[in-house]
Amino acid sequence: MALAIFSARSRAEVTDILDQHDLSDDDLLTGFADLAKVVQELPDGSLPDT
Repeated sequence: MALAIFSARSRAEVTDILDQHDLSDDDLLTGFADLAKVVQELPDGSLPDT
């Protein structure tokens, strides 16, 4: 999960990853503070398909 979040290109993608692992944004903040910092720097929406 951590690798997928570090590889994510948007917050929307992180939300999908969290959903797959039955985790919430709050779970990310309380249990994975370093990952939460990475997520804060990502753009909000999903990237367009290429």
